[in-house]
Amino acid sequence: MLLINPANAEYGGSLSEFVPLPLPMSIGCLAAAMHQAGYPAEIWDEELGVIDDKTAAKLLQPFLAQLPEPYVFGISVVTAQAHEAYRLCNWLKDRYPTSVVVMGGFHVTALPHEPFEASKVDYVVRGEGERTLIELYEYVMQNKGSPDQIRGLTYRKDGKVVDVGERPLIRELATLPKFPYDMFVSMLDRVNAGSDRQHNYDWGFIVTSRGCPFKCSYCAQRMMTGNTYRWRPTEVVLEELDILINRFGAQSIFFLDDNFCFKKSHAIELCSRIRDSKLGKKCKFSLQTRADNFYEELVPVMREAGFNSVGFGMEVGTDALMNQIKKGETIQQHIDAVAMAKRHGMDVAMFMIFGIPTETHADRKTAYKLCRSMGLTHLKFNNLMPYPGTPLYTDLRYKYPGRFNVVGWWTNFNSALVELGLPVAQRKPLPYVPETSSEVELVRDMIRYNLMAILFNWHTIKGILLRKHGPGWFKLRAGWYLQPREYYKMVRLTLMLISNLIFSLCPLFILEPIMHRRNPRLQRRLPRTAWPEHKPTGWAPESWKKETA
Repeated sequence: MLLINPANAEYGGSLSEFVPLPLPMSIGCLAAAMHQAGYPAEIWDEELGVIDDKTAAKLLQPFLAQLPEPYVFGISVVTAQAHEAYRLCNWLKDRYPTSVVVMGGFHVTALPHEPFEASKVDYVVRGEGERTLIELYEYVMQNKGSPDQIRGLTYRKDGKVVDVGERPLIRELATLPKFPYDMFVSMLDRVNAGSDRQHNYDWGFIVTSRGCPFKCSYCAQRMMTGNTYRWRPTEVVLEELDILINRFGAQSIFFLDDNFCFKKSHAIELCSRIRDSKLGKKCKFSLQTRADNFYEELVPVMREAGFNSVGFGMEVGTDALMNQIKKGETIQQHIDAVAMAKRHGMDVAMFMIFGIPTETHADRKTAYKLCRSMGLTHLKFNNLMPYPGTPLYTDLRYKYPGRFNVVGWWTNFNSALVELGLPVAQRKPLPYVPETSSEVELVRDMIRYNLMAILFNWHTIKGILLRKHGPGWFKLRAGWYLQPREYYKMVRLTLMLISNLIFSLCPLFILEPIMHRRNPRLQRRLPRTAWPEHKPTGWAPESWKKETA
């Protein structure tokens, strides 16, 4: 099987040269599970090169030469890459008519019937894919079992799309293999052989648990993991950290867990073992968690283990908006968590969302001022993505369709930061714009406050110049100060950022006519008398009730 991470644009958009390329963890986990079961699996990441007629001979054939026929292709699908996944599926089926194409991931778990409308897909794997994918591979290659007996599978039968029952989650993550970092090394070696441009990953990523049982209405995680929280064995985590630090030379590692600190006793035990291993002496660690799970008794152990930075997703700047998205936290809890982290000498990042229902420009300004008052190291504002499979998606798509936009097969479900280089040329509408804002105002505010967070914060600039990774998203090349070309890139980037800042500081009476003339489809702010009172329904997909088996 060839497992593919689809990508239609260079990671990081206009800032791709300065944004580290993360490992596509999903295809790595699936490939490791296939190998553990004794079946062949290769991986390809389209961030390194899109597969099409021009690149097939170089990028695809070397991998297929290692695999038996009929070829089985597995495509991991998130909403932002759904359109590329469907294009790739159709291309593969046209070029290899006898092949079998399987899709899995968040997007097709939420909308399992859509791929059959948009592409020539053969099967869709819903939820956690390791067990389902192996059983499906055994059916395709060995005629073992039957599709109607593979739980978690969606397929076409007698012209109709059929969903087989839900598959229970994997109770013991200890049954899963270690992450196959070596596979990505082999892939890079093939890509870089004879190439002028040398690609590489930022190796500093690890996952030690699955799940976050909270009910934030914008998050799709619970669709996949239900209300469970499971963690990997400490010994396996230590082995992977040792590989990353002593074999790959990682100097900073980001723990990608959805909520690292949720289970306090486990977090303390894991941090204690990392401390005892002395790995934190060679490498610095960072994590993301909720403010209400950042415990006073955990933080000192975390610091002793080598964790020097933490990221919180406060998302909004008022308690009213917190309630709107069912965050289950307060602004004060975030203020206290940040103060605690700084008291223990940790860098702090805050991740925010603009474009929440009922949100106004004043709310966004309040959020920025509040974050600046905390003395954060990193601060990032994203636009709201009402992803399929979340309660917010259902609320906005069906209750407020006039402000919800899907272009083609989700081609506009990407951060507006990708367009940071040319804001005036923005063409694709945002997925959602609250009635209380115009689209121009929302984009302007996001560009304004992101740039102010970078350019007006010495901690952030210092971190960039010193290449401190932490929970940040921007990184210079190693030894950049010794390379004249890097100075040119830095000057060019600085001029672009300053021009964007000037653009974002312009008043709306100047910006809106220009932008609406270029793109009449951009949404306008409704009169105050027409502002609806958004009331979340509390709806949740059935899959949110998942338990482990």
